[in-house]
Amino acid sequence: MFYIDGISLNKIKEELKSNLYGKKINKITKNTETSLSIYFGKTELVFSCNPSFPICYITNSKEGVLESSAGLAANMKKHLLNAMLVDVVQLGFDRVLQFKFSRINELGEVKNYNIYFEIMGKYSNFVFTDGENKIIDLLKRFSLEENRLRAMFPGITYEQPIIEKKISPLEVDSSSFNSFLEEGTLLKNIEGVGKLFLQNIDSFEKFKTILEEKISPKIYLNNKRIVLGTVLDIAPKSKYDEVIEFDSFREAVNYYISSENLSSSFDSLKSQLMDNNILKRIKKDEKILTVLAKEKEEKSDYEKYKEQGDILASCIYNVKKGMTFVETYDFYNDTMIKIPLEPQNTPQENLEKIYKKYNKLKRGLEANARRVTEISEDLDYLNSIKLFIENSNDINNLRIIHEELISQGYMKVQNKKGKPKKQNKEIGYGVIEGENYRILFGRNNIENDNLTFKVADKNDIWLHAKNIPGSHVIIKCDELSEELLMKGAEIAAYYSKGFTGDKISIDYTQKRYINKPKGAKPGFVTYVNEKNILVIKPEKV
Repeated sequence: MFYIDGISLNKIKEELKSNLYGKKINKITKNTETSLSIYFGKTELVFSCNPSFPICYITNSKEGVLESSAGLAANMKKHLLNAMLVDVVQLGFDRVLQFKFSRINELGEVKNYNIYFEIMGKYSNFVFTDGENKIIDLLKRFSLEENRLRAMFPGITYEQPIIEKKISPLEVDSSSFNSFLEEGTLLKNIEGVGKLFLQNIDSFEKFKTILEEKISPKIYLNNKRIVLGTVLDIAPKSKYDEVIEFDSFREAVNYYISSENLSSSFDSLKSQLMDNNILKRIKKDEKILTVLAKEKEEKSDYEKYKEQGDILASCIYNVKKGMTFVETYDFYNDTMIKIPLEPQNTPQENLEKIYKKYNKLKRGLEANARRVTEISEDLDYLNSIKLFIENSNDINNLRIIHEELISQGYMKVQNKKGKPKKQNKEIGYGVIEGENYRILFGRNNIENDNLTFKVADKNDIWLHAKNIPGSHVIIKCDELSEELLMKGAEIAAYYSKGFTGDKISIDYTQKRYINKPKGAKPGFVTYVNEKNILVIKPEKV
């Protein structure tokens, strides 16, 4: 987690103010449903109300993905473009920042505006008001039914969230502090302090030191995984084996967001790829297959019409125009049969009609089978894309998937003004190395193709989960042991659609036996001379 209490926010506020004071707004974008960006020249300030990590920060990379022309972004553009940031203040030591802006309008009048950014978990919000604190617009609207503490919608006057009356940390004296410390009521009585902060405090002197010292950003890690991010001189209570110190909150939070995949760009692109494209297409394909299965069942008895035609042909000399049926011997099933007839048709016309129906149903069934194959292959491909999106922990990997979906016609190229973005030319892959071996695996279909047909040598071992989407896995080694083969199989299982703990069947063969059919989608291959190994999908590799 990245720890932010009222005292932390006080220090973050000072850094934001020093970086942005006196600068003018030149661009505003909405990035996701829960985040937006304000640009001061080339400096981008991100406001994220993501419940898992609500935060405002200056980003090191471009966050904007979904530029909005309506709603909140449009209202802000109308009033805030060319407005200057004149102050950043904190409401007491509450987790609320007020950004104050001033702008000269077309009439030469000075207009003032405010942005209130509230860090309150799932109730985190971005509120835009005029100089009199009347709400112009906001990111999240709440009625009293949704939020018992206060209503939040345009037109009403902004009010600070209701908080308990506490002593400001700037005003508490040593006597009161020590009394609260002894009683275990520091959290209840002092504004702006959080549980982790207090767990690091054992004296009034330590409290004042942290309160008064400059910002101290650091990231604590254990086994290369982040356990805590903070701007205070405090440590996590959990185990850690590494500490990375930073010169600024900006550096620390960008490192944290990048490592934890919390950027609005990553979140937005992942949502865009999954929700707006893949899931809808998968649902559509599944629906089509259901319809085709029903259609197949309805047409499956087409052979009976050929039999009826053959039987009718054998006794057509007994059939007269005007008859509604003929009863005759069924030599296919050694029984008597009634064959319905159209009385207005001649015997030959009735016979032709039966054969015509047989041929129509037969052609329809053949078309049905081709369509089932086509849709099933498309569904397999989409499920592989879904898997790779879900497993993606890197925005560059998502961009490769995005480019793949465009190339395969699943997404349209967005025509934007300006220079076209440079396409990502480098195709990588995942690597797990050990003594005398390397195991390589694809993280998307493009990497799968590249890995199998450009990186792998003909004698390398190739592995893939049987009949389910997953990564192509390549084992490069001088000598293949059973232990190494099992490790490769576990990696193939881990990066497959199977569930953790399930037994998954893994096919393996030499790369020389892998073939890509002409016109096949990325990642699709055929293979021969395979063997099979059954492994339990591990929780991690």
